[in-house]
Amino acid sequence: MSANKKQIGGSHYKHDTGEEHWDRVDRLKLNYFQGCATKYIERAYLKGKPVEDLHKASHFIEKLIEIEQEKEGEPTSSYVNQDPDLKHAYTQLHLFNEED
Repeated sequence: MSANKKQIGGSHYKHDTGEEHWDRVDRLKLNYFQGCATKYIERAYLKGKPVEDLHKASHFIEKLIEIEQEKEGEPTSSYVNQDPDLKHAYTQLHLFNEED
């Protein structure tokens, strides 16, 4: 059975548009952030929680804007992780200094 014929999870992923979202992402050569943003926009009114999904789409768009700004040499807001357990794990992996 092809992956497009399977349904794992909610019915909000499957609709009769003639093309699955992941096939459209592949056909249009969208990057990860574009694909995620369009996924949440497309399903926003199918799942019953449009505001939540539109916020999720916006979050991916914010990240994409930051990436594009970095490419253009513009300053971006930096993410600050406030989870002490995750910070400790990253410190152990030497992903940032303990002073950060």
